[in-house]
Amino acid sequence: MQNTRKKLGLLFIGLGLLVLILIIYFGFLRRATLPEIEAPIKGEIPQLPVTEEIGTTTPGDKPRNRQQYDISQEKAHQLNANDLAKMAMSFSERFGSFSNQSNYGNFTDLKIFMTDDLKTWVDTYVEKLRLETKSDSGYYGLVTKALTTEIKSFDDSAGTAQIIVTTERRESTEKINGGEPYQQNIDLRFQKVNGEWLVNEVYWDK
Repeated sequence: MQNTRKKLGLLFIGLGLLVLILIIYFGFLRRATLPEIEAPIKGEIPQLPVTEEIGTTTPGDKPRNRQQYDISQEKAHQLNANDLAKMAMSFSERFGSFSNQSNYGNFTDLKIFMTDDLKTWVDTYVEKLRLETKSDSGYYGLVTKALTTEIKSFDDSAGTAQIIVTTERRESTEKINGGEPYQQNIDLRFQKVNGEWLVNEVYWDK
């Protein structure tokens, strides 16, 4: 009986020591291993630990680098032979398409592309056509379409050029596009005036 009590006493003592050791570990040693966090001052918002910022700016959020663009600083495009050939095709189509009902406006509309000498010739030619056309006469017109070009000469330094344009023309006397088409070349002579290429002479092949 005494041995049993002695064993129980030793058991309770062992359990008590174990509980004491656990209290000491978790109450003192464990607390010593944790970092101390300063308590915030009253009324102060605790600050989170500072970490390295990761960029979250998207391309659309980035400020644009707006640079002023001055178009006046661009060099003016210098017309070359191919540019002049395209101009000759457009000029030929408009110059060669007219009717008595439009009062020959195609000639006067093209004056901005002509030298003064050609403007004078056009004024005389249009006046002649108007006098020859009677008010009670029927419809008469020509429709011209440029097909190809041939650059005969181009001298930018001298300011002269010659371009032949092959066109397809259709003459109508009663209704528009009523006649048979035929080909006819037009010879355009260009002259550079104050840095601008202008048509100086026009010759239709017979």
